[in-house]
Amino acid sequence: MTEPHLDVPADIRELVDKTIDQTEKAFSFFFNAANASMVSDAAKTVLSVAQQNVKAAFDHARKLANAQDLQETMALQAEFLRTQIEIAGEFMRSLPSERPQK
Repeated sequence: MTEPHLDVPADIRELVDKTIDQTEKAFSFFFNAANASMVSDAAKTVLSVAQQNVKAAFDHARKLANAQDLQETMALQAEFLRTQIEIAGEFMRSLPSERPQK
């Protein structure tokens, strides 16, 4: 049994690509401004993780917009999930370990 081809018109895919590009630019301006105003290392770490998450989401959206079939879409979703888990793991490892006081 073959997977059905996702028949999305080229102009729709192009519109999605342009929209992603414009939204990514807006987030870039936001992160640059936020980064310039951060003073603590903890705040910079949190902002960096947020920036990584947003970048991964935009990369994922671009790939999804060009997916050719359901199988490719599912593989892309699994890849995105792995990326998000890796980013979360890196963030958790970067946090200082605090032990409860007795």
